[in-house]
Amino acid sequence: MLIHLKLAKSTLFRNKQQYSLFVFVVGILLALNFIFLNLMNNTTLKNSSNGIYVIAMTRICAAFVLFLSFIFMFYVNSFIMKQRNGELGLFNILGLTRGDLRLIICLENCFLYLLSLILGLILGTSFLKLAFLILQKFMHIKGLQEQFGGLPFVQVAIIFMIMFGFIFLYDIFCLQKIKPMALWNQAYQGEKRPKNHWLMGILGVLLLAGGYAIAVSTKPNLNSLIQFIFAIFLVVIGIYLTFIAGSITLLSFLQKRPQFYYRPNHFISISGMLYRMKQNGAGLASICLLCTTILVTLITTISVYQGTTEILKLFNPYDVMLTTNKPLTASDQQRLHVLAQANQVQMKSPQKIKMTVPTPGIWKDNKFQLGNSADSTDTITTITLADYNRLEQQQRQLKAHQILIYTSNQKSQPKNVIINGASYQVIPLKHFKLYYNYGHSIWRPIIIVSANEQVAQQINHQPWQYVQGFNVEAEKANQQKFAQQIQQKFKLDVTRCSDYAQNESIFNAYFGGLLFLGIITCLAMTITAVLLIYYKQVAEGYADQKRFVTMQQVGLSKAAARKAIHSQVLTVFLLPIIMAIVNTIFALPAIINVLKQFSLYNQRLITLVTFCSIVILAVAYILVYTLTTKTYEHLVHA
Repeated sequence: MLIHLKLAKSTLFRNKQQYSLFVFVVGILLALNFIFLNLMNNTTLKNSSNGIYVIAMTRICAAFVLFLSFIFMFYVNSFIMKQRNGELGLFNILGLTRGDLRLIICLENCFLYLLSLILGLILGTSFLKLAFLILQKFMHIKGLQEQFGGLPFVQVAIIFMIMFGFIFLYDIFCLQKIKPMALWNQAYQGEKRPKNHWLMGILGVLLLAGGYAIAVSTKPNLNSLIQFIFAIFLVVIGIYLTFIAGSITLLSFLQKRPQFYYRPNHFISISGMLYRMKQNGAGLASICLLCTTILVTLITTISVYQGTTEILKLFNPYDVMLTTNKPLTASDQQRLHVLAQANQVQMKSPQKIKMTVPTPGIWKDNKFQLGNSADSTDTITTITLADYNRLEQQQRQLKAHQILIYTSNQKSQPKNVIINGASYQVIPLKHFKLYYNYGHSIWRPIIIVSANEQVAQQINHQPWQYVQGFNVEAEKANQQKFAQQIQQKFKLDVTRCSDYAQNESIFNAYFGGLLFLGIITCLAMTITAVLLIYYKQVAEGYADQKRFVTMQQVGLSKAAARKAIHSQVLTVFLLPIIMAIVNTIFALPAIINVLKQFSLYNQRLITLVTFCSIVILAVAYILVYTLTTKTYEHLVHA
């Protein structure tokens, strides 16, 4: 047992650059998971206003980061195994049995687990307070405090112990399939070219095309999120197949072109990449998908957080919005004033209007068709011209076949529309005081102003409802209490008595928590992507070290070697970020339509966030690859 322990230690020490990198990344991922687990078990967050939303989202993000950690650990372990196999082969030649090799692998994994656990818990406890300060800032909730209960420590230790256990079982499984005497040679063998890789490439391209088509054609309805997830599934598989088969096809094509291939820099770089063709393609695909996920997460969370004020305005054009089936009587108005006085609330700027109950449907060309809840993208509601002129202090006039339309999308309004079989001439509106998401639905509201009640009923057959809005001067707590008492007295649900202060509290908690969790998740993905790039360069540097030494011994100059290295990097290193940007551009219509379900219709904001995110990620990606290329160059010249 003592000799096994010494051999395991010596292996880790000799390969400390590779193993220290692995421990560092796993430690960071463990720290992030510790913060997630601490959030889910934090009593101050559970007892805070709307903290339950954050805890529910944290569970989803924690599951994703755990999955990311698991994939990363297996991915990096595959790099380490090839180097480890050479040493295990040497141990076998020196007389150690297969059982001895298993014990050495077990001890190595135990050391790695303990080091990762210690580092991760130190980082997690160190940054926990900062995480809660950021969360408190985003959610606008005071009183959140970090807690150091024992349960998150135990949970994260057990979870990562299980992960390392699976890695150990995988290593043992690989060891069982290989003859121990062949381990030494296996460390220096190249990968076999997969048969029918062109079929793999065609399938990958078809899956990518299918995923892009679904993303582009996704409509802002209940099915949009499901369609987007299915598109992501197709793109993920397509990316892996395309990168693996495409890199092999590209390299094989270049190899068959003598004028290009038989140049020192091209010959060295292409032969090196063909040596590990599948590993190279899988690595590039993983980096591409991580970059894509980072972009999608940043675009979604930042857009919805920055658009909170706009969404609130759509839910509450006035501080309090009441929707009733009958007009409020003088007695009802008196009760409102009594409740306002009791809660020290002053009512201001009251506005009221009569409109039909919104009807869901979908616009196709210039025709509105009634739709079911899953297919609908918009709702139409009608008001009379008399009410519009009173509300907006206008003196417009309309004929029976003319209508005024106000919607969030002013650019795509046709000149004529067909609704319920009748054709109407459209006059677009640039402003409407009571543009309101009635019922807080996921569909975009469209307000239609008709000449009179008869035309309004022809356009929308739904019954009339009465909407009243007013601003208030009061403390936020008093305003919320006032709105709650209105709901109770008038027997209204939250969609028919909408309170700006209450909605603001909910949205800040939901969208602020979403942004916080998005940042933490992006941090995990960014660190993983950066370390994957770095580890890929380091592992390939070790793999190519002997080849470059041999070539330099037969006359290859350092300048030529450096030129070959840059040729190898430039051949493929831009592919992941380019494909990530392409994926994001095709995903953008689906992202916009998914965000419309949160009542965020500001496409200019989403486009600006997308552009900034792409620029920042592209610059960071190029910087990381430039730095890691120097590491690769240093290794092959060592």
